Amino acid sequence: MTAIDAGLPPHPSTSLYNPLVLRRHWLAMDRNDRAIAWAQSWLGVAVIHAGLVLCLAAIPYISTKHLALIVITLVMTAILPRRRGIVLAVMGGAYFMLRPFRNATNDDHFFGIWSDIGFVTSSAFAGTALFGVAFVAVLLLLIENQRRKVLPFVAERPVLSLFALLVAMTGITLAAPQESLVFKSAWVVVAYLASTFFFVGYILMAARQKKSPPNTTLLGFVRPVWANSVVPIKGPGYFAKFEAGTPEDLAVTRLKGLKLAVWAVILFWTAELVFGYGVRGQLGLPGFDAVILAASAGEGGSTAFNWIALFVHFLEKVLLVGASIHALVALIRVIGFGIPRGMVSPLASRTISEYWGRYLFYFKELLSDFFFFPTFQRCFKNYPRLRLAFATFMAAFVGNVLFDMISDAGTFGLRGFGDTIVKYYSYTLYAGLLTVGIIWSQIWQTKPRAEDGFLRYQVWPRVIVIGFFAILQVFDDSSGIVPFEDRLVFFLSLFGVA
Repeated sequence: MTAIDAGLPPHPSTSLYNPLVLRRHWLAMDRNDRAIAWAQSWLGVAVIHAGLVLCLAAIPYISTKHLALIVITLVMTAILPRRRGIVLAVMGGAYFMLRPFRNATNDDHFFGIWSDIGFVTSSAFAGTALFGVAFVAVLLLLIENQRRKVLPFVAERPVLSLFALLVAMTGITLAAPQESLVFKSAWVVVAYLASTFFFVGYILMAARQKKSPPNTTLLGFVRPVWANSVVPIKGPGYFAKFEAGTPEDLAVTRLKGLKLAVWAVILFWTAELVFGYGVRGQLGLPGFDAVILAASAGEGGSTAFNWIALFVHFLEKVLLVGASIHALVALIRVIGFGIPRGMVSPLASRTISEYWGRYLFYFKELLSDFFFFPTFQRCFKNYPRLRLAFATFMAAFVGNVLFDMISDAGTFGLRGFGDTIVKYYSYTLYAGLLTVGIIWSQIWQTKPRAEDGFLRYQVWPRVIVIGFFAILQVFDDSSGIVPFEDRLVFFLSLFGVA
C-alpha cells in the first residue's frame, strides 16, 4: 500500500514537488511511454517545437533572420515528416542563396564587386542567387562524376581536387590586381569554395557510396539550416544513419532534442551570470584579451592573477561552446535526426586524447574524416605507433591549421599573403602543442585505473588535462586581433619568466 492509498502525504523523495524528482522525470521522459505517446500528438509536437524555438531565441548565437528560416523549416518538417529531405533541400538552398559566405568581409566585398559591374547594392541578392545557381549546377556535375567517373582522378580524389582548385584560384587572387576582372572572377570562386569546402567534401563522399542519397538530399547539405559556422556537423551519409524511421522514433528524438535545448540555455545563462555578470561585472576582472595585452605591456597583475584570468576564460569558453553546439544538435534532433551530442562532459576526461574527442566532437570528426583516416589507411602500415602518430599529426596539426586557412581563403587576395599568414602564427603553435599532447596521450600515457586510488584516478589526471587545455587557450586564436608576440609574453608570465 502506497502512502497516498493510506491517506498519508507522499514522502519527499517521491513527491513531484521535489526538484530532484522533477529532474529525474525530465531526464527520463524520452523513455517514458506516456511522454512518447504525448510527443506524437499534435499538441505534443507543437509544444516541443515552440519550446525549441524559445530556447534558440534565449541564446543569442542565431540571428533573427536565421531563426525565422529555422522556424519555417521546423513547421514544414513537422507537417511533412516523410518529405524531410526535400524540405531541407529547399530551405537549405534558400539559406545558401541568402548567406553564401558566412563571413561579413566576404559579403561586403562580393556586394562591392556586384555594384562595380553595374548593379546597385540593393540588388546584391540577385548576384548571390546568380552565382549560387551556377555553383549548385557545378556541384551537380561533380556529384554525377562521383557516380559515373567521367573524370577518374576527380572521382577518386574529390577533396584533393577541390583543394587544388582552391589553391590555384587563391594564387590568382594574389597575383592579379584587385581592380582586374581576373581577380574578381577568381576571388568569387575562392569565396564560394572557402565557405562550402568541407560541406561539399562530405556531399561528394556521400555521393560515392553504394546507397547514395538522392541529389535533392545531397544539395540540402551545401548549407543546411542548422549551419551557423563553416564547421559542418558531418554530412548526408552520416545523417541517414540517424534519421527517425517511425513515429515513435521521431517522438523520442524530438524529446531528446528538447532536453538538450533546455540544457544549452542553462549552460549559456550560467556562463553569463557567473562569468559575465559576476566575475567581470561585479568583481571587475577584464576580458582575456585585455589581460594578455596588459601583461605584454608590463601593466598586468600578478602571476596568480594571470592564472585566475586563464582558468576563468577556459571555463567560460567550455560553457559557451557547449551551449552553442548543444543548441544546434537539439535543432537537428527535433527536425528528425537523432545524432549524438557535440560535446560530452569534457571536464571529466582523464586523458588529453579523451578530452579532444569529448570537447568538440564534430570538429574532431571532420579532421578525422578528411585527414586522419585517409593518412592512416595509406601510410606506415607496418609501424603501428608511427602510423598512429603520423595520422594524428596530419589531423590535429596539418588539418587543424588548413581548416582555418581554407575557411579564410578569400582574405589572402584581399589583404595579401604576408599580412594574412601572420594571423596564423599563434594558432600554428596551438595546433603543434595540441598534436604533441594528443600523440603522447595515445602512445605513452598510462591510462588511469580505479585501483590507483581516488587522487590518482579521479583528481590528478583531470588536473593535468584541464591545465593542459587551459594553457593552450593562450594560443587558440587565428583572428590576429591580439598579436602572437603578446600572447607569448603572457604565456611566459604564467611561469614568472616575463
